Amino acid sequence: MSNQESATRRKQGPLQGVNVIDLTAMVMGPYATQIMADMGAEVIKVEPPSGDGTRYISVGPAPDMGGIFANVNRGKTGVVLDLTQKADRAKLLELIADADVFIHSMRAKAIARLGLDYASVSAVNPAIVYTNCYGYGRKGRYRDQAAYDDTIQAECGLTSVQELLNGEPGFVGSIMADKIAGMTALYATVMALYHRERTGEGQEVEVPMFETMAAFMLVEHANGTLFDPPLGKAHYPRAVGRNRRPYRTKDGYVAALIYNDKHWRLFTEAVKPEWVTDDMATLAQRAKQIDRIYGLLAITS
Repeated sequence: MSNQESATRRKQGPLQGVNVIDLTAMVMGPYATQIMADMGAEVIKVEPPSGDGTRYISVGPAPDMGGIFANVNRGKTGVVLDLTQKADRAKLLELIADADVFIHSMRAKAIARLGLDYASVSAVNPAIVYTNCYGYGRKGRYRDQAAYDDTIQAECGLTSVQELLNGEPGFVGSIMADKIAGMTALYATVMALYHRERTGEGQEVEVPMFETMAAFMLVEHANGTLFDPPLGKAHYPRAVGRNRRPYRTKDGYVAALIYNDKHWRLFTEAVKPEWVTDDMATLAQRAKQIDRIYGLLAITS
């Protein structure tokens, strides 16, 4: 796609006319604003003279144009400002005055030292949607600590879930915490824009990576511990079953989840009629012995 075609597509997106000042770095914030740009927003990416760190951590056509940087910053306009200098900070505030969204990924103390906290920015633009992309929530004990995808994967319990699967703690092969938190920052910002559309009110949004990922993991892995008293362990058995995996066949692997009762009946009638037994007939029965079910499927493959 040519640059002109890309620009035309952005103008037609649902965020057409939304102006975003993007003071984020690495992946979480830039991923959120990349999607905004894809959806038609005009995003101004503000970098320090040294550049965003993702410029240098993967291969690319130039020493300062790594593939990760190019991917999560596509469709944006780049501006270099040294915000420790009063003149450059004044230029940023001029951009903010006409913006709909200001989004940053600095720690609370750091952004306050620059005079760019919510109180200062909303004084310039009261209708602004101001989004904080933090590592940890401001009310928590780690609020002033740096956060990275690996440390957040460990702290939110994801590496422990991998241990249940593989026998030892491990990371997943994707920077999942960065991207999930980025998508959360995206929808939280868009919801704030929707609120402003209805009321005219700007507001501050806070998206901490740790709390976001903890909530993400607890959707299924809180499981029995969700209740008082607890009714089971803090994991979803189906997701951490050792036999849950793609199954080897003569010409490759098959990913299968024979879930509801209809699918189970059709599968067993076609492949293993002897499995049509009273103790495996319903979803509730199979859920209580899910690792056995996966083990049978593994033997069959």
